[in-house]
Amino acid sequence: MSKRNSLATIALAIGCVVVFFACGNEAAAQDVFFRRGDANEDGKMDLSDAVFVVERLFVVQEPIVCSDSADATDDGLVDVTDVIKITAYLFLGFEPPPPPFSECGLDPTEDGLSCDAFAPCNTEEPACIDETAAEALVGEIDFKDGLIICLPAGGAAVPVEGFEIAICPEEEAPAECGDTGEPGCPIEILGAIALADFEEGRIGFRVEGRVEDLPISMDAFIPTTCTLTMHSAEGEDVPFNFEIVVPLEIEENDEGRREIVGIGEAVIENPDIEVTAGGGLLCGLFGAAGGALSDMFLAPFAETVNQLVDSLRDDLIGLEICE
Repeated sequence: MSKRNSLATIALAIGCVVVFFACGNEAAAQDVFFRRGDANEDGKMDLSDAVFVVERLFVVQEPIVCSDSADATDDGLVDVTDVIKITAYLFLGFEPPPPPFSECGLDPTEDGLSCDAFAPCNTEEPACIDETAAEALVGEIDFKDGLIICLPAGGAAVPVEGFEIAICPEEEAPAECGDTGEPGCPIEILGAIALADFEEGRIGFRVEGRVEDLPISMDAFIPTTCTLTMHSAEGEDVPFNFEIVVPLEIEENDEGRREIVGIGEAVIENPDIEVTAGGGLLCGLFGAAGGALSDMFLAPFAETVNQLVDSLRDDLIGLEICE
């Protein structure tokens, strides 16, 4: 081999190290479906993909199974420009990576990269979900047992027939509520069971809880302070319960299979909450305000669950229901 050819061979070898995954014979576009930018194959492109590419370039010296997916710029190389492309699209509003990006597809570009396998686009068996899997997915939402919800001291009043009932008045509220370290009145959540019913098109939770000695004050005829207990209609020793239901939009797709195409807003259903007031004769007047207190108490739950369910939208929408 001539000296000139030897130098060319060394230069090519060095170039292979620099671009890391770009070496190899020029090949035709691959036959494996993938999504460009989803370098770590978790089904979406986010910051973790940029981190994955950086690690493979500078820290973990091991090949990427589908290097085409890491080639966000589609220039036939896996390098720092792909990290820049991913982050610029995510955070600066730049153009998305070239196809295939939003949907699984083949690489239209002939280059030296390859894609041996790409799990999220494995179309051999369509992904589907059943009620058991849906319950497990919903159950991943952090709605833990023993959760304490704090009503702020002096934070709410319920109008009742010409006068107001102050809920958790400042002068009666515990000095510290739960982990907040602030004055307030605790509502204890004893448990939450995940629910899924695809025939009815809904997912959600059945929540149980307890409220004891919730202070209220009334200025009806004479100032009066009472305490409330919230419980099931079955008895004062039975926890109250209600369901937080998130409706699913389910339609038949082109293949004749049912598919989740949308997720609605959470609503409260089947509340089993009774309010018992103690502390004096006038406290019986609170019976007329029990429903208003229940509505005020339940509303934030639906709002919170709507925020939590947002994290499941990408996981659920587009899934077929297992038959």
